Amino acid sequence: MMYLWERKTSNVKDISQILLLDSVTLTPLLKKLEAKEYITRVRSTKDERNLEITIAKKGLELRKKALGTPQKISKYIDLSKEELETLHSLIYKVLINVIEEEE
Repeated sequence: MMYLWERKTSNVKDISQILLLDSVTLTPLLKKLEAKEYITRVRSTKDERNLEITIAKKGLELRKKALGTPQKISKYIDLSKEELETLHSLIYKVLINVIEEEE
């Protein structure tokens, strides 16, 4: 959702690359988000193989609720800002390494 909050619209391929998920994993998640009316999924008029994902009004409203989540989580994990940044970098590095090994 964070990606769509920034972009407003995208396609499955781009979202898959950004989230480091294959489309088989991503599709059920997108279907659930659509069922909750957070997003819409529409076939591209330019290329039927592409599925365009657009954030819906309800999805934009969800952002307001989510803004406080990082602060709530940080209270429970007791890490400094620097430690959180290091953790994020390390997790991202692990994901990249796994993807490169699979290719």
